[in-house]
Amino acid sequence: MKTSHAILAIALTAATFGGTAFAVSATDSANMSNAATDNWLAIPAIYEKVTAAGFNDIYEIERERNGYKIKAVGRNGERVKLFVDPMTGEVLQSRSKQDKYRGERTGTQL
Repeated sequence: MKTSHAILAIALTAATFGGTAFAVSATDSANMSNAATDNWLAIPAIYEKVTAAGFNDIYEIERERNGYKIKAVGRNGERVKLFVDPMTGEVLQSRSKQDKYRGERTGTQL
């Protein structure tokens, strides 16, 4: 009976320390994530960069983990999905419905 109490005490101690380490690492991770996104351009600046690149009628700008996803109308009048670098505003990838059906993409591949 005493052996089982000792094993239980060791397990609880290990779980407590493990939980504390996890909480610290989760906090550190959140702080690093916030620091990385602090350098991102604001949505109005992204809008200006994308319109300057020739895309019109931007109807959705969505902030994602690695950058901005934008839905707009392309230079030829087709609807496109863009992936934009969050710090420079550069269009990294452009995809239209026609490209989807053909299996093609334009721009830099990620």
